[in-house]
Parts: sequence; C-alpha cells; structure tokens
Amino acid sequence: MERHYLPLPAHQRFDEAVAVATAKKLRQEKRIITVIFTWRRRNQRVQEQLASRIGSDVLLCPLYGALSLNDQRKAILPAPQGMRKVVLATNIAETSLTIEGIRLVVDCAQERVARFDPRTGLTRLITQRVSQASMTQRAGRAGRLEPGISLHLIAKEQAERAAAQSEPEILQSDLSGLLMELLQWGCSDPAQMSWLDQPPVVNLLAAKTSVTNAGGTGG
Repeated sequence: MERHYLPLPAHQRFDEAVAVATAKKLRQEKRIITVIFTWRRRNQRVQEQLASRIGSDVLLCPLYGALSLNDQRKAILPAPQGMRKVVLATNIAETSLTIEGIRLVVDCAQERVARFDPRTGLTRLITQRVSQASMTQRAGRAGRLEPGISLHLIAKEQAERAAAQSEPEILQSDLSGLLMELLQWGCSDPAQMSWLDQPPVVNLLAAKTSVTNAGGTGG
C-alpha cells in the first residue's frame, strides 16, 4: 500500500480542489475503481466538479446510506468491461460496505459529525479532521487483492498531528435518549453503570434537565 499526502490549495473551493486532485490522479493511475471519502452534500458538489474533468470511460457513482438498494449495488459491484469507476462515498464505505476492486482511495481527511452543546441543548453538525485511525481505515480499502494507492488530501505533518483515535460517540452526543432507557431499566443514577467511556457530567446534567422538562423522572 502506497500512501501519499497532498494539501489542498487554500485559494480553491474545497469541492473543486478535491475534483482537480482526483482527476489528476486518475490520469496518472489507470486504476479500475477509485473511492473518494467525504460527506453526502459535499459529494454532490465534488461529483459536479469532477464530471467535466474525466473521460467517457469513467463512471461516477455516489454511495450513501439513504440511496436505494439498486443504486448502492451500482456503486458496489465491479465496473463494466472497459470502464473505470469513481465511487463518491460517505463513511458508510469506511467500515460498513465492501466495494470490489478498489485500487485508489482519495481521502479528504475530513468528516461531518453531530456535536451536542450542553449549554444550548442543541446538536449541530460540524466539520472536523478525521483521526489517524480513520485515515488508515480509509487507506486500507484500497489494494486488498493487489497493491493499492491512497491519496490523503492533507499535509503529512498535519496528518501526523491528528488525533490517534476518533472520539467515542457517547462523549459528544445528546444523552437524553440514553437516560430514558436507563430509567426504563430501573437505573436512576448513570454513575451506577460501568461505562467503557464515562459520559461527560455536563451532558448527563443536560439530559436530566431535558428528561425532567419532558415529564420524565430524571431529576
């Protein structure tokens, strides 16, 4: 497995820069299937930018959870004879699905995650750099049957400074639903549980307030 790093130009729009870098790599490497890792809305814009930069022998296939099974199959199955394929995938292809014949992975090194703010009680989507473990996981999708290439769209120095592992979901989520489940099980104090990752106290307090206001017994 070859791993390459390429920081995107600061003066270019992200989706355009990803498309330019991918198109250049496709000209250099005649790989059968390429997977670009970003998120759904960004994938749509990258696809629009990439469409005018590739040849007629390249198919563009989006891949995300809400797609129909038929469209997911188009992305997962091998490319037709004489064709190459670019799969614009969300994190669903990082661990959940296997795509046959991947030889080149283009990793935007970013992800969209839901982050709960206990001060406001609201959850919002934020863009953040992926962990080193995620970069390795994405790179590992290429070259399972023969040598592959991964292109991480980030400077190598920045990649090496990224967090080693992704933050557990329980540390950044709204815990109201979890607290309601605990109450249904007869547990009124989350501290009684043995957690693999201890939930943040502020998130638990916010969850108790939310459950109490909703008429539960979290107080």
